[in-house]
Amino acid sequence: MDHDEVVSQNRAALRATIDFAGQQLGTLAWEPSAGSEAAAELSNPVTRNDGSPWGESPPRTAYAAANLMMLGVVDDLKSLERLLVDPVPVIGPTVLARSAIEIASGAWWLMEPGIGARARVCRELVLSLTSARRAKQVGDEYAESFQQSGDPVPADVAAMIAAARQQEPTVLQRITELAVAAPTSGPQIENEKADSATDATAEMLQALLPANLPGTIFYRTYSAVTHGQFYGLTNFMTPAVQPDGTPFWLWEPNFEILDSTVQVAIGAFRETYRRIATVMGWDQKDARLWDAEVHAIYNS
Repeated sequence: MDHDEVVSQNRAALRATIDFAGQQLGTLAWEPSAGSEAAAELSNPVTRNDGSPWGESPPRTAYAAANLMMLGVVDDLKSLERLLVDPVPVIGPTVLARSAIEIASGAWWLMEPGIGARARVCRELVLSLTSARRAKQVGDEYAESFQQSGDPVPADVAAMIAAARQQEPTVLQRITELAVAAPTSGPQIENEKADSATDATAEMLQALLPANLPGTIFYRTYSAVTHGQFYGLTNFMTPAVQPDGTPFWLWEPNFEILDSTVQVAIGAFRETYRRIATVMGWDQKDARLWDAEVHAIYNS
């Protein structure tokens, strides 16, 4: 297959995926079907610290978090599609694919089927607390930079710092109100603790790969490009010869890598969507049609 065919094929697969995501994740509004696992989670019998029932809000917050993450995944896929032009950028597709895969792995973990309302809410709280602590770190660094310079903190920056610092107390208050055990290091909330990005993506990608091929290979390959590791960047160096016969290395896209990059990013979306649809009890007829369309594109 020549380079133009690789680009055309992957553009078509991305467009089919983007269209499917817009139809499914937008119009369903994350409402569970009657009799689904999610419907049971919304009717959970768990009680709050004051003895009142949890109600629908805590599990719906988890679904909203997964929704937000999937918006990020689809946005990465849209950006990937826009990069498949002539000439194709060298690094951009790989960086976007890594972003899509990492975000998808978080939603994949959050929406694992069969874990029940309490575990799912604890997983959302783990993700929210991790994010809140990162936000506080950023806010503290802003405040320290102004303190060291002696410059006054602009009102809008002060408001940003205050908002960033408030995120962790807000999550901790939710944990207390829901009568969930206080977080331990990690953070871990009750029995739930998120894996590292490497392990999380590897576990999700394992469904896409041969049994003897660890998912960490793909994550570390994309990570190498993002972090400027030589072994990652040299994948885009092609040996060439100048008119006078002098050899040199040419910086250009590697179309085998481009092909696998797009396919793995689409696969990450697919695996995560399947988990979401399973929990929500959505009819997957359209998903099977989309999957068949993508399969046909890559096997035409």
